[in-house]
Amino acid sequence: MIVLVHGFQGNSFDMKLIKNNLSMLHPEALILCSCANEENTENDIADMGLKLANEIKNFINETCPASFIGRISFIVYSLGGVIARAALPHLEEFSEKFHTFFSLSSPHLGYMYSANKIIEAGLWFLKKWKKSQCLSQLSLADAPNPEDSFLYKLSSAPGLNWFKNVCFVSSWQDQYAPFESARVEVCQEALAEST
Repeated sequence: MIVLVHGFQGNSFDMKLIKNNLSMLHPEALILCSCANEENTENDIADMGLKLANEIKNFINETCPASFIGRISFIVYSLGGVIARAALPHLEEFSEKFHTFFSLSSPHLGYMYSANKIIEAGLWFLKKWKKSQCLSQLSLADAPNPEDSFLYKLSSAPGLNWFKNVCFVSSWQDQYAPFESARVEVCQEALAEST
């Protein structure tokens, strides 16, 4: 089984090309293009993670018995990577089947050290104008102390450790997800701040 999760302000059709190619390569695979959070990607990431977990459980219950599934893999894009990580603790019953977590440009460490000033301005605007809770969480602005923020707590939540393969892909040309954040690396700005 392969779970595809779209990004911020996206929908399941954003992952359709990947689904079609996977269907040709692996015709035996069950593929779920998540739609649980369409129209709601501005909300709390924890709530979106729970919705995704419930969607996965329902898909398994409606499609086949869980015992028939050999492996479960995730291919996630942008915010979908963080949502999927928030869903994992709710899917512990399937943890023995988790195989690959493949993340494309997901801001796993948030936007605290974004190199793009235009994106920073856009984030500030969306947080203020649209009252986007997820963007506040991704900016680590949801708590006065960063150690109380959602992303910090998510970093110690179980889930990724259950996978046999974990791959974080990023690009210097990506204007939205900071390069180091998508690769889960400490950036130079954070190192300079800690000294």
